[in-house]
Amino acid sequence: MNLANEIKALGVQIAEQARQRPKPDDEAPPPIEEATGVGEARSQLHDADAFLKAVNETLDEFADDLNRHPRLTALAALSIGLAAGIVIGYQAR
Repeated sequence: MNLANEIKALGVQIAEQARQRPKPDDEAPPPIEEATGVGEARSQLHDADAFLKAVNETLDEFADDLNRHPRLTALAALSIGLAAGIVIGYQAR
């Protein structure tokens, strides 16, 4: 299977899951505390320990998908490396 076919297959799976998910009648807006916490979360990602904790939590969340799709794993590794370089660059300044 080439990459284009894998992307198409994932698109079909995502569309199928979106159709199966029931839509809520009315969504409440997010609480103000969460909206203001975004800036705080961004500032914490400049800290290497907080960044690594966030990466580990995210990888644990998507572990099943990463095991099924090796190219997705490679892309995740590339992205983590890029993000780690940015965090290290901020700390070096």
